[in-house]
Amino acid sequence: MKKSIIVIIIILACVIKSNAQNYKNKLSFEFGYGINGYLMGKLNEFYIDSFAAKPNICLLKDKITSGQNFNFALRYQPTGLFDIGIYGNYQYGSSKHNPTFTERDDFGLPIKDHTGTYELKTQAIGVGLTSTWYVSHILKFNEKENKFLKRFHFGVELNGGIGFSKVTTDIRVSTLPIVSFYEYFTSTDFQGQAGLKFEYDFVKSPIISAIGIKGGYQYFRTQTVKDRLDRNWEVLGQHPINLDFSGFYIGTYLKIGK
Repeated sequence: MKKSIIVIIIILACVIKSNAQNYKNKLSFEFGYGINGYLMGKLNEFYIDSFAAKPNICLLKDKITSGQNFNFALRYQPTGLFDIGIYGNYQYGSSKHNPTFTERDDFGLPIKDHTGTYELKTQAIGVGLTSTWYVSHILKFNEKENKFLKRFHFGVELNGGIGFSKVTTDIRVSTLPIVSFYEYFTSTDFQGQAGLKFEYDFVKSPIISAIGIKGGYQYFRTQTVKDRLDRNWEVLGQHPINLDFSGFYIGTYLKIGK
């Protein structure tokens, strides 16, 4: 087994070295926008379905099943075969509703209805290492005569790092301030992504500018989130809540480099 691994490493090193010859190193900056699908099983089941969406409360109606994603990466490409760099992203999803709160007198009789706003928001900031392995380079697309194929690249992107997550509950009733309430819970966990990238160089000189699309799967599941006093968030005192940003994603990006 060790011999096989050594042979693979030697072959890979030879491939990288041969590709590095006659290749001009590239430094590029990439930023993009996308949509992520989320699982959020415990948050949707134990908080929204079992508590917030009850008819006698009705703080929320919709589950959190997706979110928006803003991302960037700084990449160094030593060969046409792969690049390596650092990435960062910010993603969030939310559920909003306008619940009605009834003001009552000392005898429990209704006085007036007050309409407020309620938002449950999930957020995460991720940072880590990224690398793309260009399958198109192995297939020698760039050496063909077709002008489109010379400018077209596709590969496999791998990201791995740390995700700093946060979920907030925010109730605002301007005419009944005593009901207003804000709380947040956080966690820090591993974030990993694997996907495919397709890009096209629409400008090659004096700087390289490419536009692309990418999609894949994200794994990002937190531990039980904690409040500012380091206490677990447990709905009704028996259901610990964690966030699950895992799911498929798709997006577009712009890359500028030289």
